[in-house]
Amino acid sequence: MRIVSQKKQPTEYAAAYASLVSQIGCTTSIASIIVIAIAFGAGRLLDNFLGTEGIFTVLFLVGSFPVTLYVILRIALSTAARAQRLTNPDRKESEQGHEE
Repeated sequence: MRIVSQKKQPTEYAAAYASLVSQIGCTTSIASIIVIAIAFGAGRLLDNFLGTEGIFTVLFLVGSFPVTLYVILRIALSTAARAQRLTNPDRKESEQGHEE
């Protein structure tokens, strides 16, 4: 019978962080595509409705870049925070003990 250690090995941490990075990459890529597609579609729709030559499409696409950056940062930070809570569960308990 093999005794399993409670401490994680460095390779387990490396695998977990590699998984985290790939998850962040895929999620932010999909979110970016969605935001840019919505901006493009709304711009084209408004240009067709008003009969303009594409000014709203360009404006909406330029305006979608800060929105995309914000979405990417929020996804990356929330995923990293969630992963940190999962890898350090005893840290949260010790912080709650100091508050009382």
